[in-house]
Amino acid sequence: MSSPSPSRSLLRGSAILVIWGRQSNLSIPDERALNDWWTNEHLPERLAIPGFHRTRRYYHTSKDSSDDQAETTTSHSHYLVIYEVSSLSTLTSPPYMHALNNPTAGTQKFMPVLASMNRSACNVLLSVSRAEFSQCQRGGVGGTLAHVVFQAPGSSEARDALRTYLATGAWELILGFFPSVLAMHLLEHDEEASRSGSSTKSYDNVNFQAPGGGGEQGRRWMLLVEFSDQFDAPFASYKEKCKGFAEGLSAHGVDLSALKEEIYGLVIAMEE
Repeated sequence: MSSPSPSRSLLRGSAILVIWGRQSNLSIPDERALNDWWTNEHLPERLAIPGFHRTRRYYHTSKDSSDDQAETTTSHSHYLVIYEVSSLSTLTSPPYMHALNNPTAGTQKFMPVLASMNRSACNVLLSVSRAEFSQCQRGGVGGTLAHVVFQAPGSSEARDALRTYLATGAWELILGFFPSVLAMHLLEHDEEASRSGSSTKSYDNVNFQAPGGGGEQGRRWMLLVEFSDQFDAPFASYKEKCKGFAEGLSAHGVDLSALKEEIYGLVIAMEE
């Protein structure tokens, strides 16, 4: 097992834009068209903007039914997209604002489909990876990604203690439990940067989910945990629950009842 000491970041910048959520009631042809636009038009367009270094798309499905006796179930598509950028200012920069206020025809067509999703511009508070990759010149990406959303403690002292725990005890715990873990990143939602982008012409008729980024309920933090496992592989270790991890979060002021976690498989990763 590698040393639990934090190593270099595998990320390509100090800020990240995360968009995630569930899509329902799309026909198969419509969802194919959505993915064609998203991967082949929208991602290259964003990577052409100064300060955008890498983007990734992830996906998983869920099923439910209206009652336990139902013979058929409804399938839902869940998407997550990450844009790794130089700094938070990239997400309010003139070139990015120009792109958002001059959307392509494809963007105008498909953005309303994403109205039920969440959009969050974030600072990277912490980014650690396996010691084996400390000499790599370029960071890689995980084939499977765990996305954990929670409210940080209210006081700065408690947040500092939680951040220190995640960088040390929690990371050591994860390294010892998951042989396939590659990296972990801690993000903090920035309301001003998020609102600046969401109020542009690209997002006309799109009302993203309430961010919960500040105020009396605290700050929204996220963890991105990357695994080398192929998504849904029978041998994958990410499916196991890491013993002691949730308890450690709770001991440092995280309300587990409000925590949300989803696991996605990689669709594509593209770099500038």
